[in-house]
Amino acid sequence: MSTKVALITDYLGRFGSKQKSKTYRSGFDIEKSIEIFHKHNCQVKVFNFTNALELLKEKDTYFILYTSSEDKGGHYKSFIEDSIHLLSLSHHICIPEYIFLRAHNNKVFMEMLRTHYDFKDKNVFKSKFAATKKEISSLNIEFPSVIKGPDGALSKAVIKADDVQSVYRFFSSIAPKLEFKHKLREYLRRIRHRNNYDPEELKRGKIVIQDFMPDIKFDWKVLVYNDMIFALKRQNRKNDFRASGSGIYAYSENVPENILNLAFETRKKLNVPHLSLDIAETMNELIIFEFQAIYFGTKTIENSPFHFVKEQEKWLLKHTKVELEEIYVNSTMSFIKKSFF
Repeated sequence: MSTKVALITDYLGRFGSKQKSKTYRSGFDIEKSIEIFHKHNCQVKVFNFTNALELLKEKDTYFILYTSSEDKGGHYKSFIEDSIHLLSLSHHICIPEYIFLRAHNNKVFMEMLRTHYDFKDKNVFKSKFAATKKEISSLNIEFPSVIKGPDGALSKAVIKADDVQSVYRFFSSIAPKLEFKHKLREYLRRIRHRNNYDPEELKRGKIVIQDFMPDIKFDWKVLVYNDMIFALKRQNRKNDFRASGSGIYAYSENVPENILNLAFETRKKLNVPHLSLDIAETMNELIIFEFQAIYFGTKTIENSPFHFVKEQEKWLLKHTKVELEEIYVNSTMSFIKKSFF
């Protein structure tokens, strides 16, 4: 009996992220991906998010693989989330689960998942959350701290704050602007009900506040596809605490085994076929700065001259060139067979 797979693309027919795509920003080669799925005895149907809910009419169970989006403001991603959330409530199986779509390009929810999955490093970060200045003022923040907004690649929404005023300024800079008519309405409320009214905040957003770790000079970008790992060592930016987006990186055959083990075990813990992690070491303890299970950058794979494979509980270095679509499909099918059959 064949496995039924549904691929859901965006409005331009794009699926996934791929640096070396056929045309600029076009994502995976879908035809090539379908061919590889067929080798795994899969029936494949392709949808986009406009017609994806037609899957609700399908009586047979489909494994739904889908893309995400990094559009400014997250308006199209919100549409994607609506569709996947509903499909995840049906008899179909979404891979990855909806919560990982919610965490994509959403650092605040991603940090909440760190607590949900009880990561060992959660006590190192001591994450605190807030969505208004009033909530920020109620927190007992130790400085310096690292402040993260919900979105922004390459550490664009991450700063080090030395005082609470810096937190307020950062929060104000990322909070969505309130329309004039809504501001006016709030000011009128304050005037009319000034003796019987707690003013509502004019700026609302969301941030996560974490302890700053000064001893970290580099991190590892690690991509896990089932039992295959690709790793890139990234140095911090000059006079900066951030490695993401520094452009100072190198492939190393000497990735510490504890890094490989943590990445592999985290993928299993989250129960996903693919995972991107930023891993570093502080105070002789490994920490995961960030993790994503969908629509993450693939440059680490596409440019890698080698990768690591776990065989018989040992990590072996392989100098075999790989094709992104092939390892995506193969790791997805391996995950499906182990998890559902």
